[in-house]
Amino acid sequence: MNLNFRNKSIIIACCFVCSLMLIKPVFAASSLKIGVVSIQKVIDNSKAGQRARKVLEAKQNELQPQLMKEKKALEKEANDIEKKSSVWSADKKRATERDYQKKMRAYQIKVNDAQYTMKQLQKKVLNPIFKQLQGVINEVGRTEGLSLIFERSKSNGLLYADSKLDVTDLVLKKIDAETATGK
Repeated sequence: MNLNFRNKSIIIACCFVCSLMLIKPVFAASSLKIGVVSIQKVIDNSKAGQRARKVLEAKQNELQPQLMKEKKALEKEANDIEKKSSVWSADKKRATERDYQKKMRAYQIKVNDAQYTMKQLQKKVLNPIFKQLQGVINEVGRTEGLSLIFERSKSNGLLYADSKLDVTDLVLKKIDAETATGK
């Protein structure tokens, strides 16, 4: 049986509604409180996140000038080859193009290395923040009596949440307080 996306969505929605109807008696005794948090906003606005951004920007500013210099030199060389190649012998043209391709591969390796370095640094500076953030979110959930906290992001599937459910500012205050005390 071949189901298109619309039919699959309808089936999934029906299953979700049915499962909610089955678990409703479980939650009838206690009310379900839900919160949402914007991880990106916390990272962007927290003291720890701002420090991490400065570290990442400093490394990028260190790596970028040399790569840009090489890129411009390669672009200039490509333009020169294009302009002058018509008067070169076939051997000189092949040798020059081969030399240019070697330089391009070496440049691409440097770009890939720089990207890898940035990804590793990003993990190094952000993972401790994410770990701390998870603890803060758990604590806010407990202290606020929340049953669930969702990440407020369309990419994570949350399409709408009432602003009254947003605990981002609480999480931000708490993580900044923890960062200030050195927890």
